Amino acid sequence: MLREISPHKRNAMGAGQSAETAPKPEVIRINREEIPEQYKTVGVSTDVVRRINAQNQAKGGGATSEEATKLKAELDRERAEKARLREEMAKLTELQARRSTGTTTTSLAEDIEDRKRIFDETVQRVEKQFFSYQRENVCSDNEARILECINQNRGTVLKCKPLAEIYEKCVTDFRNQVLSGK
Repeated sequence: MLREISPHKRNAMGAGQSAETAPKPEVIRINREEIPEQYKTVGVSTDVVRRINAQNQAKGGGATSEEATKLKAELDRERAEKARLREEMAKLTELQARRSTGTTTTSLAEDIEDRKRIFDETVQRVEKQFFSYQRENVCSDNEARILECINQNRGTVLKCKPLAEIYEKCVTDFRNQVLSGK
């Protein structure tokens, strides 16, 4: 049996009680006077804002002056590095322009020395950033056994095949370990 709900009861159970309310975005207000000049042009993503808010809530306060000093020092280092790189690029551009126009105000030897110095600095920076950490050779024992076997069996190196298979497995395992980030 169906019952009809009276109009005043229908309003009591209306859309206002069943509607979902969307969470309001968190607003952070920053006064311009509080921002140091070097930070005024830094863009911040919403993820960064969330992390900072979570850290502030966990700590129960804002960033300390020590943290601000560290951040400022890091920013200054980055800016100095970028300025140095811009300077190098300007020198390289100038060298390239002189070479293409054929006008040389300096000697060819100085030009070559400038290019060599810039190249060497670039190589050092790349090596430092990408090749500074070298893992130890975990398969060196296998390599030594293979070389010893080859020296003992000069005419019949196929006798060393089992050692080569063990070495290949060692290298494959090590490569997989490096690529997985362990």
